[in-house]
Amino acid sequence: MLYLISLLSFLLPTQLALHVNSLRSTVYGFQIDYLIPTLYLTDIISLLIIIFGFRYLKINKSFKLYALCYMVFVAVNILISSYLVPSAYKWFKVTEMLLLGVVIFNTKKFDVFKNFIKPLSYSIFIACLLGIMQFINKGSIGGIFYWFGERSFVFNDPNIAPYPYATFSHPNSFAGFLLVFGIFLLQYRKKFVAKYFWISSVLVGINLILTNSLNVYITIAVLLLVLLKKSSVFLFLPFDLSQRFVTHRLELINAAFTIVKENFWFGVGLNNFIPNLVKVSNTFVNSWELQPVHNIFLLVFSETGVIGLYALCFMLYGTLTAYNLPLIAILITGLSDHYWLTLQQNMLLFTYVLAISKRQC
Repeated sequence: MLYLISLLSFLLPTQLALHVNSLRSTVYGFQIDYLIPTLYLTDIISLLIIIFGFRYLKINKSFKLYALCYMVFVAVNILISSYLVPSAYKWFKVTEMLLLGVVIFNTKKFDVFKNFIKPLSYSIFIACLLGIMQFINKGSIGGIFYWFGERSFVFNDPNIAPYPYATFSHPNSFAGFLLVFGIFLLQYRKKFVAKYFWISSVLVGINLILTNSLNVYITIAVLLLVLLKKSSVFLFLPFDLSQRFVTHRLELINAAFTIVKENFWFGVGLNNFIPNLVKVSNTFVNSWELQPVHNIFLLVFSETGVIGLYALCFMLYGTLTAYNLPLIAILITGLSDHYWLTLQQNMLLFTYVLAISKRQC
């Protein structure tokens, strides 16, 4: 059981998967990755952990009541979705993450360093080396890295961010993952061999610079202000508000509020933000613009309504303290991006962080 959790920890940065492209997954004729049901290698490991670990849990009346309410809400949310298969698929993913978190939380012999941080550090080490090689090569490396989930790309390809992806779907996703891991790395630095810790820290730092992720940079600045308790210091990062990456996010936020206004209680259905995006706005004409809103709270609100938003806040209740820097980092980056709820590697890391947070409460 613990070996499986350690194996999953090592595989967190990977995204080797089987994509089921035959099901409905297009909007405006564009193929949308978020709508394609996908079975990852990490899903298989997660399901094994759930199967072997869940049978040892003591299921009480409260758990059964929560489970019943959850299943009723899931059924309603799927039925109101315009894209039923993507919604059902995403609810399967959410259920998987919830059960995985419950099993990790209840595994008494689970050791944060031994079964999570240490094995993850090995794969992050490889991912960071890959990121540097991609930056030097101005594109993907290929070969064995394909089996870790590296996608084929060249920096000057259309709609490709000219920064390292490593084995992730986007440099921002990679940077957010590195930030949270980096916090754990610093928190458990005394448990590592000194030379390995410093080399790992340098590699993480270099890749955080190379990914050029603005929301990660802002999050780092905010975390530093929290740690230094300089509440009187104001953050100022000058950038052009007219740039498309800014206006695009603002348009998505505006569309999200419109969707929330029209679907307040139950939302439009999990994983159905993009299909409904084109119903409330005609400004998104390029395939890369068809994305979830870049705010995890607005995304949950628009897809699952106020009930789903309350459930998310309830799950976070009691875990968000000034000392829980990994979770704070996730929530701050989640205010301006969606990958913690939409991309496999980040969702799994979010699950680990929540389970660990609950254990430490």
